[in-house]
Amino acid sequence: MAQMKNWRRLAWLACFFGLALLTLAAPGGLAQEKSKMRVAIPNTSICCLHLFAAQQWKVFEDNGLDVEIVLMRPQVASAAMIAGEIPYFAGVGANSVAATLRGMASRAVWFASDQLIYSLLARSDFKSLRELRSKRLGVGSLGDTTEVSLRLGLEAVGENPKDFVVLGIGNANLMSALESGSIEAALLNPPFSYYAKRKGFRELLDIGAHVKMPIGGLTTLVSTIQNRPAEMRRLIRAMQTAKRSLLQSKEKGVDLIMRYLKMNRDTAEETYADYQKTVSGNGVPSREGIEQIVKSLQLLGQFTGRKVAFDEVADARLAREVAKELGYKVE
Repeated sequence: MAQMKNWRRLAWLACFFGLALLTLAAPGGLAQEKSKMRVAIPNTSICCLHLFAAQQWKVFEDNGLDVEIVLMRPQVASAAMIAGEIPYFAGVGANSVAATLRGMASRAVWFASDQLIYSLLARSDFKSLRELRSKRLGVGSLGDTTEVSLRLGLEAVGENPKDFVVLGIGNANLMSALESGSIEAALLNPPFSYYAKRKGFRELLDIGAHVKMPIGGLTTLVSTIQNRPAEMRRLIRAMQTAKRSLLQSKEKGVDLIMRYLKMNRDTAEETYADYQKTVSGNGVPSREGIEQIVKSLQLLGQFTGRKVAFDEVADARLAREVAKELGYKVE
């Protein structure tokens, strides 16, 4: 009798552990461990909307990811990646590409958008860019995407960027500097560009209409691409899926903008309309976008005379694979 009970106990334990192992191995099993990671963002703005969407709508979770979003300036994020503190930076721009060209073993691997949404706004008494020559134009920071895109935009419409005084004011201070008169014009993006127009400031240059350059994206180390490709695919898939969901539902998108970017509904709807214009695309890093970033750096006197190959600063392989899986047309 005692021997019978022992056999029953052993059979029950074998059944229990067998079920536990099946749960652990199942793709959607409750016990499946998620990949934990930190993704750094340069600021809380429209450039990172897809990340907030992926987190809020559990798209990261559906792809087996546990993502912590942390705020870091690009220079700090580069140092943190090298130190192994973060694996990913949610941005592709002048700072990240310059870091790569200076020797950091990193690559741009995904684009959130390939069109900028900056506008140069000036006091109403200035009616043309010509009138702003020798005047003070405020940007977020010297050497970042705001400065380089402004210089590219000025060049694209036939102006010499050297004819203007470009000052790094800090994104948070641009509106107050414009209103106080300490600068004559400022490069602004939503929602500040909307606020400035409502207060009577005049738009003199739409940067996005002239400059094809990524805003937002993903940069990581070469070692991460080599050692964590499956994780990267899931991360890119989650961001691309969230981006597509944003484009498909205006109501969800506007609500998300109101929640994360702290806007009223009218401003959020204006921001969403601009987001729709700029964020279409399959996420695959483009040669044109990278070339514009390199050109902008050379306009600042960096890496002049150096011919930069696409593969030196970008790796589009995983983004291309994910885009095909999601049904996007890929060249």
